[in-house]
Parts: sequence; C-alpha cells; structure tokens
Amino acid sequence: MSNFEPRNLTEGLNGVLGFKLIDWQKDFAQIEVKLDERHKNRQGGVHGGVIVTLIDAATGYCGVFEPEVNKRKGNVTVSLTTNFLNPVKTSTITCNARTIKSGKKLYFASAQVTDSDNNIIAKAEAVYAYVDRNAQRTK
Repeated sequence: MSNFEPRNLTEGLNGVLGFKLIDWQKDFAQIEVKLDERHKNRQGGVHGGVIVTLIDAATGYCGVFEPEVNKRKGNVTVSLTTNFLNPVKTSTITCNARTIKSGKKLYFASAQVTDSDNNIIAKAEAVYAYVDRNAQRTK
C-alpha cells in the first residue's frame, strides 16, 4: 500500500456508481464499490455493466499515474475483454488493476475483481491509447 489518501470518485459515471479510489501509484490502481440497489440487474444480482465499468475505471487509472496533476496524460479505452467467473456474494467488490506494458501511444493492463470474501468475480485485459486530457470533453 502506498501513501495515497483514498477518495471518492465524483466525476461522471464513476461518481454515479459510488466508486472509491483506494490506492493509486505507478502501474497500479485499486477501486472499490459498496453495492446497493442501483447496482442490481433485474434478477437482483450485480449488473455485469457495473463490474465492467469498475474494471474500466481501475485499468484506466493504473496507466496514467503521475503525481503532478498538470503532467498527467489522458487515455481512452481501445479494447476491454472481461471474463465473469463467479457471482458476487458480498456487499463490496474491489478491482485491482496493473499496467502490464506501456509505450508511447498505448498501454496494456490487467485487472481482477474480488468480493469481500476474496472470491474472484471477474478478470480482464485492457488496452488504452494515450490522448490529450481534454480530448474527450464535450461542450
């Protein structure tokens, strides 16, 4: 664990879903979410889209760590492949994401989502392109 101060993610969908950035350092990010009714699918389980969004957030963060905010790169998802392994059995899930390899234009990351009992819920591989941080801003 680093000296990182955990914080709630308030931007966009991450904020709507209640994601919390627990740890963030070079080539690593950990995000958790405490589950409630908004995270459920029509069968009453955790919606797969919530899990994939959690993975996308964590793998997105792990490749752009930079202590100096004005030097941080932006990124966009190029590819995200997720395998669901087990249903969620607890009220909190956590995603640990690591950068596998990074270059000048792309980086590759892997992620694992677990529940509070350390059951592996999903595993994923992702590819991101580095972009200007303001490239996606809409008016």
